Amino acid sequence: MLILVLAGGVVWRGLAKRHRRAALAPAAATTLAESMAHPGHPDEAETIIEALRSDLAVHRKLILLFADEADLRGPARDAAMSAGHQLHHERMDLVAQLDDTLTVLTAQSADQRDPVVSIVLDWMERDPEVLELDRLAFRDPLRVLQHGLAQDASPEGMVLKTRITQDLAEVDRIESLVESEYRQVFGGPGRPAQGGERRRWNDYVKALKSLYPEVGTEAPSPIPPASSQVVRREINGQAFPEKVLVLSFDDGPHRVYTEEIKAILQRYQAPAVFFEVGRNIGAADASGAVKLAPLSALTEDLVKSGYTVGNHSYTHALLSKETGKPLDTEIGETDAVLRAIPGAHSQLFRFPYGARTGVQMQALEPYHLRSVLWNIDSLDWADPVPGSVADRVIRAVEEEKRGIILFHDIHDRAGKVLPSLMERLQSEGYRFAGLDANGELVLPPR
Repeated sequence: MLILVLAGGVVWRGLAKRHRRAALAPAAATTLAESMAHPGHPDEAETIIEALRSDLAVHRKLILLFADEADLRGPARDAAMSAGHQLHHERMDLVAQLDDTLTVLTAQSADQRDPVVSIVLDWMERDPEVLELDRLAFRDPLRVLQHGLAQDASPEGMVLKTRITQDLAEVDRIESLVESEYRQVFGGPGRPAQGGERRRWNDYVKALKSLYPEVGTEAPSPIPPASSQVVRREINGQAFPEKVLVLSFDDGPHRVYTEEIKAILQRYQAPAVFFEVGRNIGAADASGAVKLAPLSALTEDLVKSGYTVGNHSYTHALLSKETGKPLDTEIGETDAVLRAIPGAHSQLFRFPYGARTGVQMQALEPYHLRSVLWNIDSLDWADPVPGSVADRVIRAVEEEKRGIILFHDIHDRAGKVLPSLMERLQSEGYRFAGLDANGELVLPPR
């Protein structure tokens, strides 16, 4: 069972020096990729732990960037978003490699797998440098481990699954405490605010500020703004009829969360668009021949279930910095992979981070692709508190009255907030529409 470290304040001895190191997410991703070529290596556990530390550092910095979100306005908010996007960009390779590594690990024989998994869980559960609320960052890797072991009925597998279930239960408990504090202060549907303060959350943010004093003071490289001519040529939801919303999910498919989100959407009979990163589902060789990856089965299932799939680049690159052949490869390789999956190809393209200029928009034309952005950002990629994510969407919907909502199906937050969020919005007269393969709005019957 996970051991609590932060409870109403704590003294951290000797942590600052270690955690003020830069989060070397790209380097950690490279090391993970090398370790996958030699499963069972004695250093495999430490390699995974270092990757988890690197991922945790990014998670912490994202929390710090948006800890004072209510006070972020104009240039300050733009700077936080730019810095957050760069952190998220660093994290993408790392999370993809980490998920693959953990999946490969769970497929190994028990004598190779169990010592490594046990060491990794020991670190999550007992490392004194891991703060109580840090454990919210461990849900995703724990769910990937749980998924990989789902079919293992051996005694050894059952022992690991029980331990992982206990660790996830502790994460749930911590999340419930954070949610309760949040609702106490801000209220919710049918629940008036009670006042008070978010003691645990505030203590956590204070601790992180002492570990990363530089966050929020660095000047990130700005993402070039798109011209008004570019904006007029794309779909962003602001021209939809009033009270019409489109749900969109980026960065998948994910071996755990995509199916869970699909099940929720089916329960509420809601359409949606999934913008997928090409490397998750396949690759094209020099001759153009496509080899599909195992996760492509999830894409095919989405299409068979009636959902639209769009192109989200091949590596989730910052495309506003790309031109020529690299830019064409980012667009074209995912286009080719989607064409190899029956019914998956569409004319929809979403630029990662919305980063595009006229050059990148023009690069879509040979592929007959339309840019689709959003006007309601859930920030589920940065905010680990489901209640906060849901309230952010509600506030934005109340202001915009219509549009495209941005979620991600590579984290657990979308699945947690969708049921209550959809019920509330439907009760207020909002309708969830879809986009077809050509980008045309498909309205549901009233």
